[in-house]
Amino acid sequence: MYFYRLLSILVSITSLLWGQDDRIFKDINGRAVTLPNPIVRMYGSAPAIDYMIAVIDDSPLIGVSFPQRSPDNKDADKFLSPRFMKLPLLGGWFGHGVPSVDAILAKNPQVIITWDTPFYNEIVAKEFARSSVPVLKMDFDDTNDYPKNFRMIGRILNKEKRSEALAQMAQNYISELDAFVKTIPPGERVKVYYAEGYQGLQTECASSFHSEPFILAGAKMVHKCVQRDIHELEDVSFRQLMLYNPDVIIVHSPVFYRNVFTDLKWGMLKAVKNRRVYLIPATPFNWLDYPQSFMRIIGAHWLASKLYPERYPYSIRKKTQEFFKLFFNVELSDKELKDYFEI
Repeated sequence: MYFYRLLSILVSITSLLWGQDDRIFKDINGRAVTLPNPIVRMYGSAPAIDYMIAVIDDSPLIGVSFPQRSPDNKDADKFLSPRFMKLPLLGGWFGHGVPSVDAILAKNPQVIITWDTPFYNEIVAKEFARSSVPVLKMDFDDTNDYPKNFRMIGRILNKEKRSEALAQMAQNYISELDAFVKTIPPGERVKVYYAEGYQGLQTECASSFHSEPFILAGAKMVHKCVQRDIHELEDVSFRQLMLYNPDVIIVHSPVFYRNVFTDLKWGMLKAVKNRRVYLIPATPFNWLDYPQSFMRIIGAHWLASKLYPERYPYSIRKKTQEFFKLFFNVELSDKELKDYFEI
């Protein structure tokens, strides 16, 4: 306990040496949180936070809550900075193991940004209560909040120009998609099944925040239920899936996707017969879910272009190139669009 208090005192002394005043921010619940200025060491408790910080300015990050590489995103190095890719994995509270609070606090963060959900509020607040490190809660459930979140983190890091550019593009993409989806009558919405797991027989409730980008894209999710836990998948029998008989299947697992078109049982479904089964792009990280991130902004556009290819009014290739140029400072060639994202 005394060790962590000493760390907090050292942080305060460092802030004074920088010669700038503390600043007050309001978190998602309107609670005033005082932060030193400048912030040179920070920690995010979930991937959505890490990735948002990374594209604004990753220099203050003391570590990450989620592995930077996975079998699905082997080319992440091309899009994320060498510093970010080498950051230590400290872990986070998102269903993949509980991190070491001692290891996080030992790196002397000046602020910890957390995701405002009942789970995080109960667990994370309790874990960090023994230190005096300020904790700022933000909402990452709703993609519509992402422009606001970009601006908040930009203010914290004194990177307002960069964060404003990201926030404006995010808001434009969200608004364009919202306007498009409103032109589709409810009776003409495409029925969608979100296939998860190696067998494709796990999914999310239609009301889950994991399904949110599907709703943004105008999907009519076939699996109706009440989300029981922020991490728990819903099991679905193939018999139930036959009754759903979706128009489109969106796939999270490359392992399942590789086999779906040659599986005779799955071949009985309308979506498979019509070859309307699509694997979610995962470079530099998943565009829709697991991990949830700002990639949903372009991911929802990609999804709308698949659900409504005759109606979607934009060039998804151009949208993707513009998005990656601003967010990752990477100019994608036509070949890369095909190789990475099959668009």
